[in-house]
Amino acid sequence: MTEPDSSMQQMSSADLIERARRANVFFRASYEGTDPQSVRLPGAAVDELIQSLASGVHQELCQIVPYSAVSRPAELFSRAVFQQLARHATIRRMYLVPGEDVGGTEVDRQVDEDRQHHLHPVKVALSIGGETLQVPMADMWLIDRRVVVRQEVGRDGVTSWVVSRHSEDVERASLLWEALMRRVPASAQRARPPGPALTHSLIQSAKMLYAMAPMSCGPSHQDSLNCSWYHSAWQYLRLFDMVSSPQWHAEFYHRRLIEAIRGGARRILISGAADYTTLAFVLDAMRSTTGTLPDQLDVHVVDKCQTPLLACQWYARQAGTEVLLHKADITCPDTVRRLTADEGFDLVVADAFLTRFDRAAAVTVIDSWSALLRPGGQVVTTVRLHPGNEWPTVDAQDDRHQVSDLVDDFELRFRQRALGWRGLLQVQLEELSAAVREYASRMESHDLGDADDVRKAFGRRGFTLAETDIGEVEGELVRTKYLRLCAALSEDDSGSPGG
Repeated sequence: MTEPDSSMQQMSSADLIERARRANVFFRASYEGTDPQSVRLPGAAVDELIQSLASGVHQELCQIVPYSAVSRPAELFSRAVFQQLARHATIRRMYLVPGEDVGGTEVDRQVDEDRQHHLHPVKVALSIGGETLQVPMADMWLIDRRVVVRQEVGRDGVTSWVVSRHSEDVERASLLWEALMRRVPASAQRARPPGPALTHSLIQSAKMLYAMAPMSCGPSHQDSLNCSWYHSAWQYLRLFDMVSSPQWHAEFYHRRLIEAIRGGARRILISGAADYTTLAFVLDAMRSTTGTLPDQLDVHVVDKCQTPLLACQWYARQAGTEVLLHKADITCPDTVRRLTADEGFDLVVADAFLTRFDRAAAVTVIDSWSALLRPGGQVVTTVRLHPGNEWPTVDAQDDRHQVSDLVDDFELRFRQRALGWRGLLQVQLEELSAAVREYASRMESHDLGDADDVRKAFGRRGFTLAETDIGEVEGELVRTKYLRLCAALSEDDSGSPGG
């Protein structure tokens, strides 16, 4: 047995306390750093920090408040201190919101309260997907353009405050403030884009579908065994506008759906649904046409997987209505018979659905749509065109692609877009990045030929093409061309497949 060290035996309790004090000094130095131009404080020290710095503001204090902090201003700002400070200095406060449809009431309430106390607040709505600005994910203050204060959130979720007078930190904060301020007129005057505003809904439901998919997914058109890898990541990718959805063709869907509803379309089938986005476009078109949703809504959604059907049920209830859900295979004749047992449909809507199938199976889907529609009924859809897509090369000068591997690039773009809004995600960024990477590596889209091939496939199945045009969008892994197609079933067609 080893004998205890004699020096330890002789150490007094005072010596032990002194050693503990030294350990604390070393820890504080490692936490706070030794940089004379910056200091780090624990997140709990926010009140002391505000009270200490307030008296040092001589002219102007600029504050950036991200949306994730709006609902808890009492924790982040000592209101009384700032109200007193506003008597001799200018307090400018900028609330960042991810889209016009998010946080309107609570942010506007906070803006009104600020104005009552002589602060100068603005609300800046940013597009949550594709913004080039490095949106701060936590609070940032700029004091007299001399010192910057920012809140940081570590990987373990622990917050701290960093106060810096480094010229590069102050300049970076000043440039960000000015860039965001330039968005204020545009944010206030920008026309509402066509289609539904879904940012708020996606923020609410993305975590729900992420957790639900492993339990509710099974075989589907995306994966013959289990499509949970697809639906887990889907809504987070939708939130950052990185996957194909009706939003990429918003003007086309909005216009065509309104025209169909004005033309009498009431019995509507959504064929294939990654989530509720297509349903949201249909309901939005109904409201735009009639001013309200009809009491007896006759909208149906068919999908082979339960997860998007549950998502559609959730969204419909949020909208104050109900839709009819069918867990079924659209290529199966029994499905077609059940869906048309009472009558045919006026309209079939499908977004980027055909390329889930090879050419032979895609023809079967078109046959099913033909059999589901009444004579004169329409299909409104988009089809990804593989020929002519812009695949990056080593020499390509495309600032959208930052690395040579497309999956690596997709994950990197997601991380860059998600970083500034990390407080909204409810899932750790590392975990989400892994799910996004799996999506990118496993997602498959079938080549159905060029635009003429797709047009001919519809023409042979008894459809008359009312509109076909080609649009280019950002795409998922690469920029991508889509055929936007509206086809009407011939009036004299019996609903049987064409020759």
